Amino acid sequence: MKHILHASAERLMDHARTMRVIDTHEHLPIKEEYYVSTPIRFGDLFIPYITNDLCSAGMPFPRDQWPALVCIEDDWDAFGPIWARVRHGSYARALRRALKRYYGVDDLTRENHHDVLKRINAANKPGIFKRVLADDCCIEAVITCQHVAPDREEKLLKGNVYLPCVSFNNPSAVKVLSDAIGLGVISSLDAVLEASDIWMERQAAAGVVCFKASAVWDRPINRVKAEDLLERILAGASLGEKENADLYVYLREHHVQKAARLGIPVALHTGVWNDFRGKDVRDCVGLVSRNPDTRFDIYHLGIPNPRDAVQLVKNFPNAYLDLCWAHIVAPDMVVQTLREAFDMIPHNKILAFGGDHVSFVEQVWSHLEMAKENVATVLGERIDRGFLDHDEACHILEDWFYENPKEFYSLSNNKGERK
Repeated sequence: MKHILHASAERLMDHARTMRVIDTHEHLPIKEEYYVSTPIRFGDLFIPYITNDLCSAGMPFPRDQWPALVCIEDDWDAFGPIWARVRHGSYARALRRALKRYYGVDDLTRENHHDVLKRINAANKPGIFKRVLADDCCIEAVITCQHVAPDREEKLLKGNVYLPCVSFNNPSAVKVLSDAIGLGVISSLDAVLEASDIWMERQAAAGVVCFKASAVWDRPINRVKAEDLLERILAGASLGEKENADLYVYLREHHVQKAARLGIPVALHTGVWNDFRGKDVRDCVGLVSRNPDTRFDIYHLGIPNPRDAVQLVKNFPNAYLDLCWAHIVAPDMVVQTLREAFDMIPHNKILAFGGDHVSFVEQVWSHLEMAKENVATVLGERIDRGFLDHDEACHILEDWFYENPKEFYSLSNNKGERK
């Protein structure tokens, strides 16, 4: 399953495999002990991304019923034909490359899957984060997204926490925020804003390096509509994402302005999942333009609208283009977009890698390999066309994978020395 590269790109890969990396986005637990204390089940190998492809290919239960995947190993007659439909896709490619690298098999079969799973769990022991992420991947820092931040003393994992607006659509979310800051019952929009400010200040003090929100159906900021929606929630309603959009955008606006005052950037999920029209990167334009003091990390290359993401980042100094997840969503789309982005975007505004994985941490390695191959392909073409020499391309590789995210996320006051 070796990726074939032209000579200039292959030479860049030799350098890429020795350089340091900042991983801009994962969903790994904030403590390794949480990860290793939970056995990896068969279905966990496919969560969350391959599951989406399996459902698209005809798997007979919805994607949101991920726990049902734990039983598919007992029904290989049903699972096997559907796996065959997706095993050559880029999501499955990352899994299969990890299986080959770490366990010596390039596919899951009826005959080998029990043994493979046993070996995976045998390897899933304390030290796996350092072994895979730090040693094998040369990753210096992993920004992991959870509802709470890692301990400040944690050297490898850095915190990216969801802003309150992300889930503020039901009574339990109101209670969670109220309990977190201990101000008593929240009963008004101003109280929500006050509580949010306190919560964000505490997160900043805990050492988070990023807050996370999302693109959403954009609309004018309307306090009256936001208050009406909050009143419904306080009365016991649970609102859908689109139904709650006016409250979401009102709270998000306040949150990103607070983030700017705290000096912490905001990551914006865009595209890809489910009804991607509600996460269109074009709906970020108003938010980014209204808040020039907030630095925004535009996630996932804006897929399925990568050219719009490039245009956004080109035109606004406070927006940066993050290729997290994108390398396994659509590798060729990444390569083509990078060809265009190279000419359009200042090179300090591209962040090349985030794995975006939840379980089976070994996939971070294979995803990173795919990311390096994509970037090396684009930069190698530039060398072949006479636009770069090899040393210049190596410096850009280091900038995109290490220097740019390190500076953007303020992981050090000093830029690292080039290797």
